[in-house]
Amino acid sequence: MHILDHFFLKVLIPIKIGAINLSITNLTVWIFFAVTILFLFMFFYSRRMAIIPKTGQSLLEIIVEFAKNNIAESAMGIDAKIWWPFIVAIFLFISINNLMGIFPNSYVPTSNIIFSATLAIMVFFIIQITGIVKTGIKGYLKNFFIPGVPKWLWIFITPIEIVSMLAKPFSLLLRLTANMLAGHLIIIVILSIITIFKNYLVAIPAIFLALFICFFEILISIIQAYIFSILTATYIKDILNPG
Repeated sequence: MHILDHFFLKVLIPIKIGAINLSITNLTVWIFFAVTILFLFMFFYSRRMAIIPKTGQSLLEIIVEFAKNNIAESAMGIDAKIWWPFIVAIFLFISINNLMGIFPNSYVPTSNIIFSATLAIMVFFIIQITGIVKTGIKGYLKNFFIPGVPKWLWIFITPIEIVSMLAKPFSLLLRLTANMLAGHLIIIVILSIITIFKNYLVAIPAIFLALFICFFEILISIIQAYIFSILTATYIKDILNPG
């Protein structure tokens, strides 16, 4: 087995309908696994809410309140009244997919740039459509043709604003993918030292260091979900208030 074998995308069940490839890959399996865990957690601990919550309900309330107060409301202000469920959903979905790395021999969905790009592009189009619906075409174009600025400066400012808008999904996907991929590569590199030296004096500290990085990766997984979510909330806030 190649040392980076679990980073590779593998077709488990080939499914092709004409030119359309619907094959089930290890990425597909781990995404569905993450979604199943998230669904079961939300379903079982939200269907019978008690005034005095038990452990599961308390954990659910803490997570939702954190995402609502510290991400949605912190970044969006009054606009969070409508958008906080979407922001909370993004935070939970990315968090659970990031945390798939804690399972042995797992495939972390967010370490795949295609998966992260899909999330980023989805968010990008939601933001643009929201801006057009909320402010109209004229209000939307104010993001590129800034009122109060001399028109001759639009030649320079407008292209910069367009590039800035198009760069947002790239910043989201590259930050998420790079951080999740880098952490797991570091663990692989540390553990590969054992196979290279084949010495207990090297193996023991390498294992402890790898375990430390694993615990650190759990923190990084939550932080990256937080960053993706708060940037999404900020971008939505900006498009809703072009002034």
